[in-house]
Amino acid sequence: MLEVKHHDGVQLTRGILSFLGDPLKACFYLVDGLMIDTGSRTMERDVVPLLEEVRIEQLVLTHFHEDHVGLSSWVAKAKGAEVFIHEDAVENTKKKINLPWYRRSSWGIPEPFASKPCPSVIETDNHRFTVIPTPGHTDDHVVFYEESRGWIFTGDMFVNATPVQWDPRESASETIDSLKKILSLDFDTVFCGHAGIRRNGKRLIQAKLDYLLNLQDKVWSLVQKGYSVRQINHSLFPKKPPSTYLTLGAWSSYHLVNSLYRSSVEQP
Repeated sequence: MLEVKHHDGVQLTRGILSFLGDPLKACFYLVDGLMIDTGSRTMERDVVPLLEEVRIEQLVLTHFHEDHVGLSSWVAKAKGAEVFIHEDAVENTKKKINLPWYRRSSWGIPEPFASKPCPSVIETDNHRFTVIPTPGHTDDHVVFYEESRGWIFTGDMFVNATPVQWDPRESASETIDSLKKILSLDFDTVFCGHAGIRRNGKRLIQAKLDYLLNLQDKVWSLVQKGYSVRQINHSLFPKKPPSTYLTLGAWSSYHLVNSLYRSSVEQP
């Protein structure tokens, strides 16, 4: 199922899928011939008819995850669009990737595609987007900032203000630093890769930063009492959602706690 909305000249398209009974949402955006992310390959049947009717000259990607780059190959071939991604991900886009079953089932496997390193600025006829590195969720994550309109396209930097499920490759300390970097900018509207278009975006980003800093303090307090990572995780997150078990712990609060633990014990 697709949801299409328009805001201030930006088109949001959000695919709504189901994984083991739970809804999964992934967004992409179209503005002035620029496409920001593509959604997943499992959205292809619904999305392609829509994309066939619009102008796409450039495709920019917030990071190399299958729910953000899934249709990049189609866009590059069918629309002749240039594709840009963080320089560290350029070689990865050329390869077929292997994914665990739950990611394959929900998002599908992207076809390889050619890409170029993101320049520092992406320009369209009417807009100028500053490309800002924001590691944490992934090493290759970037956001796109349109200062004159107060827009910021955040990929997976927001998603929600109180994350619990965490991937083992995510870095809490880098996420905190990147959220602080985003908050130094002048913006109002967040265009999120999953939550859609959110007004009062600065307040939402601040709420996520406050949550992580508060959680970091709690972890540090328990570290000083001699708690292990597992003990801290059980203390802070005693209930585990079904997805933790279904993914064999790959999506788990344990990884969030562990990342905060490592940054806590490394404090000077």
